Amino acid sequence: MTVESSRTEASTGQVRNAPERRCLVTGEVRPRDELMRFVVGPDDLVVPDLDNRLPGRGLWLLPRRDIVAQACAKRAFARGARRAVSPMTGPDGESLEVFVGAELFRRAVNALTMARKAGEYVSGFEKVRGALAGLAGPGISKAGLGNAGPAALLCACDAGADGRQKVAQLADHVNGVERIDVFDAATLGQVSNRERSVHGLVLPGGAARQVCDAANRLMTYRGDFVPADDVVTDDDVME
Repeated sequence: MTVESSRTEASTGQVRNAPERRCLVTGEVRPRDELMRFVVGPDDLVVPDLDNRLPGRGLWLLPRRDIVAQACAKRAFARGARRAVSPMTGPDGESLEVFVGAELFRRAVNALTMARKAGEYVSGFEKVRGALAGLAGPGISKAGLGNAGPAALLCACDAGADGRQKVAQLADHVNGVERIDVFDAATLGQVSNRERSVHGLVLPGGAARQVCDAANRLMTYRGDFVPADDVVTDDDVME
């Protein structure tokens, strides 16, 4: 799944009319929905405002880890705030860019967990294969799936290529499936109350949209996602 694939022509048209802000590091002017907002708290610490709700003047950056790190190193926040301010550190002393990445990851996992609690998430190869077959079945029109929004297909980023492709090939026959490879097998297992899991599917609807949005924000922030070195095969995971 890519960030660009999630944008439609209609949403792009709306973005053009949206309020714009300038990135403090690159100087690029973008619709504010494409940027990440920070604010200065009463203690003169810069904190992320991932929901765009905190009071105060916004300090805007491209939503990437390297950009946030540059803003901290080059005192871009102080220039934007026009006074001496300092980036916050996380509860374990981590830098601002690390803290933001961890928070985006937490939100993405939480969206997936909420989908499971709502009964919109299935896991395990056989259950995912069955759900995909149901979505591609003759009783469901592709137009109907489009109205409901995409389904979210999850494949563990540390799974073997063969195992990942088996389910991905089935998804090719279903209209509107977004593939998310940002979680490892241990994280997908945690969501499913298992030790490890390779395959998962969030059914079309609001829960899938939330998962896709949260995963897209995380992947955009991280940049190109590099799978872990330790490869998990289907034989390693009992699903």
